[in-house]
Amino acid sequence: MSATPSTADPFTLELQHIRGLIEANQLPQAAQALNAAQKKAPKDARLPLLGMRMAERVGNLENATQAARRALALAPDWQVAQIELALLLARQKQGDEAMRLAMQALANAPRDAQVMVGAINVALFSERHDQTLAWAEEGVRRFPDNAGIRLFLARFLVAQDRPADAVGHYEFILERLPHHEETLQGLLSCALKMRDQPRARTYAERLLALKPFDENARYWHAVVHDQTPATQPAQVVTGIFDAFAQNFDVHLVRGLQYRVPERVAQILLALHPDRRFNLLDLGCGTGLVAVYLGRIEGHIIGVDLSEKMIEQAARHQLYSRFHRVNVLDALRETPADHYEAITCTDVLVYVGELAPVIPNALRILKPGGHFIFSCEAAGEDEADLVLREASNRYAHKASAVERQCREAGFDAVTIEHLPTLRMEGGQPLPGFLVTARKPLAA
Repeated sequence: MSATPSTADPFTLELQHIRGLIEANQLPQAAQALNAAQKKAPKDARLPLLGMRMAERVGNLENATQAARRALALAPDWQVAQIELALLLARQKQGDEAMRLAMQALANAPRDAQVMVGAINVALFSERHDQTLAWAEEGVRRFPDNAGIRLFLARFLVAQDRPADAVGHYEFILERLPHHEETLQGLLSCALKMRDQPRARTYAERLLALKPFDENARYWHAVVHDQTPATQPAQVVTGIFDAFAQNFDVHLVRGLQYRVPERVAQILLALHPDRRFNLLDLGCGTGLVAVYLGRIEGHIIGVDLSEKMIEQAARHQLYSRFHRVNVLDALRETPADHYEAITCTDVLVYVGELAPVIPNALRILKPGGHFIFSCEAAGEDEADLVLREASNRYAHKASAVERQCREAGFDAVTIEHLPTLRMEGGQPLPGFLVTARKPLAA
């Protein structure tokens, strides 16, 4: 049977029904229907691809890959089988084979937009950034009206710090979709990066008019009008970290020379040499604090807004459980006198105002417990809280943070000044690390 029969074919409709069952997570019914279909057409390459989707649904990449290989063996020149296997291999860091398959698929179907999209993602997952860019640009040339490819290219150019090149693609989309929220947000981001304040305000006004009650739109409207919002909305934070979760450790530790989690682990072990304590890791990210800390005789509870970050942290098998919630909600909802230690590294740069943070940290610590957190440093001649225009991160004044800790009730506050919190644009970014102790019970 041909791998690409007419959609009117009854068997094709049957396979579409099976795929619908898989997407609805009705896997027992899907498996039963797939077995019946297999008896009818054992050499139809589409059947193992459905098996691949079932295996993906339950997180079994090994079985999914085997099924995709069976599909390709049945239809060696079928671009769909080639690109599906390539995507699976790329996700498993088998980039060389994945890229060869993607190239074959493009050669077999040069006018298939879905194959083009698949190839771009293969290059992206394989971390071949030059090829990702080249294929995205080729995709726009081949399919100029495909908004998805053009939007991806615009996003990618922004991520490569090329906002001026991204603007034209965003404007192309906006001309056709004048109320497209992500495009307006993209143009606003480009204007901010290019320090074009008039255009930034124009796009912020349009975004707010489109969604007047949206906290994200209100946040950016305040930023472009030189106001300092108290905190960043969840959408802003997750948008940053979901995109970089897979390579976040390497980017931070190697590329940005970020050593704060390692130093925090050293402080915790000095405070608890027997490793007997429970830790709340706020904004746990990919779990770097736990990695440097190692196993303890207690629980490590991770909190993060980014599901993709939590997925990476879970791989270390050091956390007892995770909560996907923002830091402020986690602090507000955690019972009192619950933990011996709380850590919060490279997080308050996105949270901003510390008034709801520090008192709640004190409340949920056990007597004698410690709150350890990092901040980017604002100058003593600046405001207590500063939103940096270039990075869109908050900086805090060390003296103000120490005062807030003592006013909240911490009885011992240590400020460790760090000339290089991490690198930023090739330059050291100053910061500080705070260790604040809750008083012992009377």
